[in-house]
Amino acid sequence: MAESSPETLKTAVLALSRVHAVEGPPGENGLRTVWHMGTDGAELMSQVDSDGRVRRQELTLLEDHYMWASGEGVRTGRVESEGGPTVPVVKADPQLVPHRLVRAAQAMGTYTGQDRYILHMQRVLALAREGLEMAGAGVIIRESQRPSEPTLPSLESAPVSPPVTPEPSQEEQVQYVFGAPHPHEVAPPVSRGSEGMVMLAVFGVGVVVGLLLLIWLL
Repeated sequence: MAESSPETLKTAVLALSRVHAVEGPPGENGLRTVWHMGTDGAELMSQVDSDGRVRRQELTLLEDHYMWASGEGVRTGRVESEGGPTVPVVKADPQLVPHRLVRAAQAMGTYTGQDRYILHMQRVLALAREGLEMAGAGVIIRESQRPSEPTLPSLESAPVSPPVTPEPSQEEQVQYVFGAPHPHEVAPPVSRGSEGMVMLAVFGVGVVVGLLLLIWLL
């Protein structure tokens, strides 16, 4: 069976937006079923809990089928006829088919109404499509960032430079002569006897001046 064109899918979504939802009573699991029955091959079934939160949805767009459940994500499938055109059977894909998901996301993206159930399915498909695009971008990034193979060092022998003989320092060039003073020897300070006499005379003068001041004060 040939795939429907994007324009045909958009027409089906437009027809779905014009119908009034039919709400059934709560089932044994406590979920209410809300049906949107389009006239151009689009149908939406939503199951809602007692708090009004959507727990499960199934969307049919002509020959494509999409299933979403809280905590499980989106699955894709096809609607096939077995035993005649009046007995449609949904066959789930073994794994998500990206092309089929993108077709539905593009078609549902044209919806501009305010129906909360259609908007919910529109958002579900849009998020699933974004996840596919991010996963694809991640694969491209990992391929581009794959490190290159390390290169082995060259096996050719490098030219050997002649050994450099260090020049002797000035300390090594000094020649020592037996009995002669060391070239770097520092002479000790020379002490002079006159310096001691001068200091003694200054001390005596100080004592005399001190005695005279003491007598004058008394």
